[in-house]
Amino acid sequence: MNIEITPFSYRGSYMSLFKHNDKLWLQSLHGKSKTHMDSLEILITHKNNSIPFEVIENYTSLLLKSDFGDVKVCFDTAQKIVFFSQDNLGIRLESHPKFNFEYNFQLGKGNNPYYIVNSYKNLTKYLVYEKNSQTSLHQSLNVDNTGSNKIANNSSIINIAPKEGSSSILVVIQDIPTNMEKPINSALDFDSIQKIAQQNFDDFVKKFKPVQMSYQNIQKNAIYTIWSAIVNPLGNLKLTSIYASNNKFPGIWSWDHCFMALAIAGVDDRLAWDQMKVVFQHQDELGQLPGSISDSTIRWNFSKPPIQAFAFQKMSQKMYFDEPRLREIYQWISKQVNFYLNFKDSNGDGICEYDHGNDSGQDNSSVFANNVVVDSPDLSAYLIFAMNYLMKLCKKLNQGEKLEYWTKRKAALLSKFKTYFFDENNLPFAREMFIGQKIHSQGLLPLISLIIGNDLEPAQVKAIVSDLKDNFISPFGVATEALNSPLYQDDAYWRGPIWGPSSVIMYEALKDVGETDLAQEIAEKFCKTVKKYGFAENFNAKTGIGLRDKSFSWTASAFLYFANELNL
Repeated sequence: MNIEITPFSYRGSYMSLFKHNDKLWLQSLHGKSKTHMDSLEILITHKNNSIPFEVIENYTSLLLKSDFGDVKVCFDTAQKIVFFSQDNLGIRLESHPKFNFEYNFQLGKGNNPYYIVNSYKNLTKYLVYEKNSQTSLHQSLNVDNTGSNKIANNSSIINIAPKEGSSSILVVIQDIPTNMEKPINSALDFDSIQKIAQQNFDDFVKKFKPVQMSYQNIQKNAIYTIWSAIVNPLGNLKLTSIYASNNKFPGIWSWDHCFMALAIAGVDDRLAWDQMKVVFQHQDELGQLPGSISDSTIRWNFSKPPIQAFAFQKMSQKMYFDEPRLREIYQWISKQVNFYLNFKDSNGDGICEYDHGNDSGQDNSSVFANNVVVDSPDLSAYLIFAMNYLMKLCKKLNQGEKLEYWTKRKAALLSKFKTYFFDENNLPFAREMFIGQKIHSQGLLPLISLIIGNDLEPAQVKAIVSDLKDNFISPFGVATEALNSPLYQDDAYWRGPIWGPSSVIMYEALKDVGETDLAQEIAEKFCKTVKKYGFAENFNAKTGIGLRDKSFSWTASAFLYFANELNL
């Protein structure tokens, strides 16, 4: 791993260590802190002077190496980070308060103080204490006495150094997002802490099927990307959850979670199930899912595509759902589909629409270039897929009346879908909702219609497959905008780059219509791309270079899914 790309964290934790701009930071992963993730700058001192150091990382510990000695770093459970040195070095924690009312507290006894970093900007507090060290708090504060929340130019520094006659320090930083804590009095053994952390990660790694030697390192990096992005239940999150990223996206988006679940179904079934359920726990009374969730935030502005039925069906090929779970899934998906039928068909023409590109998951696809409400064929295809899945569930659960209902709804939507969304060349296209005018786009989004390939006409399937082969497949995978499109850009989010989720969707869709060679080509190219360029949010379709957030859970999940599918 590389701490300048993948934050150093621990399963369940809302803390990470991340190096950027040549500084090492403790970062907060509490959801609303996205724009203010840096909580504490970590510095090493020698004789009370800050000294340069390099970070040598592995998956469960760090070594902060200087010319004067080393500091070892490891998580002690998800709530605590421990710093340890025997080289006469100190630790300095600079909190860089953002607001003029934000400052820190020295508590405890005069000869044995501890500290609370009251990190308002990060939605949390940190308890800082030491074992057998000397400490001090230095603050330069300019508090606005009028009670405003103006931006501050304050400083707050905690210094920890060895006591006289000693060369060692052991410092604990504990995340306490609610209430208050006091230091524990029991002894801490750093070697034992390190062994436990290593064992916890190794146990998770062992759950995954081994890969060939040339892919072992990248598989372990993928597993770490997911393991370190797992957070414990807290606030809005009632179950153990996998964040989209510990870097720039601390939260769960309501289609990202499906790809994490797919990757770990059959590996850790409980965790896979929880990834799906944690989002449905916030399904509202109308059936809508929120666009994203974190421990502290729920966003309802956008809803993401209804891909959950697709995820559940593919998961069922890798893990077992008993009858109570099947009934739960039926309630979730039927409620979700009815939400679209009742509230996302505003003109009542029988075709559901996307109000905004973000609702499609492919936020700025060229389908949405005119910023209008769109009838996009992928949305109807997701709903038809979901209806097919509901029909299967009805048969398993002996729900004859409901089976008849979904059979009729599916037939009506499929009939309109085939006549409304396909051109004279048998290719799907989107329309402007109000006037029905064809949207001229060479985006991948309409081609996702292939997920219901077995319900399409053979000529329609053939046309979509040909379009993919001729215009979207690069040496690195499947692009999200045709490579010859005038709207294609190397780094334009969903107007060109290769993404993990769209790769998985097209892989499964092609496989389901018998196009196994093309499906395998997409999967193999994606795996080779991430092997070289890591788990970036997306990739330049013409060069393969990773773009945007460089440590993304659904990219790692897509690789792990493909690695299993391809028996790498």
